[in-house]
Amino acid sequence: MSNADNLAKRCVEAINFYTLNKQPAEDAAIMITTPKGWKAPPKFPRSEITTVNPNTGDRVRRIPAMRLLAYLVGNNLTTIKIEMKELKA
Repeated sequence: MSNADNLAKRCVEAINFYTLNKQPAEDAAIMITTPKGWKAPPKFPRSEITTVNPNTGDRVRRIPAMRLLAYLVGNNLTTIKIEMKELKA
């Protein structure tokens, strides 16, 4: 499983968690750690830096799950399989 597949899986889990708990799926986000000086690739979704490690300079970023998933699929970095399930009232 590639890094893109792992990120996509985390995005889907976050979106599902928000949906199951009756929260807006657009609010779902994941946290990733990037090294100091990391430059995002073109069209990468904007993120919010939440924490900076003073020793190493690593940054913890909060990225919207829907936007990151759209970026990964749109750039053919991963694929998703959709299974429709019946919702229980």
